[in-house]
Amino acid sequence: MWNVLLIMFLALGVYASPSALAAPEHGPAGESHQKESPLTEHKKKSDEKKPDTEPKSTDAGPKSAPDEKAGKSEEPLSSGPKTEEAGGKKAVTSLNLTIKLAFMANPFLFPFEIEVELDGQKAVLTGAVSSEDEKLQATEVGRKVEGVESVVNKLTVAPVLRSTLAKKQDEAIIHYVKDRLSRSETLKAVGFDVKSENGLVSLSGKTRFQVIALEAAEAARHIPGVRAVNTDAVQITGKE
Repeated sequence: MWNVLLIMFLALGVYASPSALAAPEHGPAGESHQKESPLTEHKKKSDEKKPDTEPKSTDAGPKSAPDEKAGKSEEPLSSGPKTEEAGGKKAVTSLNLTIKLAFMANPFLFPFEIEVELDGQKAVLTGAVSSEDEKLQATEVGRKVEGVESVVNKLTVAPVLRSTLAKKQDEAIIHYVKDRLSRSETLKAVGFDVKSENGLVSLSGKTRFQVIALEAAEAARHIPGVRAVNTDAVQITGKE
């Protein structure tokens, strides 16, 4: 009997040994959670690969940013030449025109048409003035212009020229005074006659109201070149 029990014990030991040897592979129940399944390992490996792709996306961002900056930096380059072209334009001047403008600024030479021709830096003056003093002034004014070395004065003296210019000025004054009076219905109805001699304006006509004569004189006073307005020829009369 003991022999039978021994054989059974040995048989149980033989069958138990494979399970004992397999236990370390599976481990105890409490330790089985420590070993991860193939799906868990695959997911973990994929998660570990993600950081490798994220830096690539971050690297792509900075690469595009310099391209945008480069594009913006090119814009000023295209507009640069236009600015330089606008800023590079030089002033257009002429010695001939500078001399003429100097004559226009002189009150004694202003009424006369003086032509200027240049021979290098030599100014040649032609035209007419009304006196020797005016001719001398033209020479002095021309010499004071920067860039002029000498002046050849070929101006002729015509004393009658002053009276001719004064007559033209009086004709212009008469025209403008009449135009100013015609803008008022009251003054237009009177029909003032206008004369001018050396800027001295004379009004004549008939009206019942003296204030109308004053209004006409004030209108004529605002015309350039008018030196005085005489209304002695205006008759203040009533209806007959």
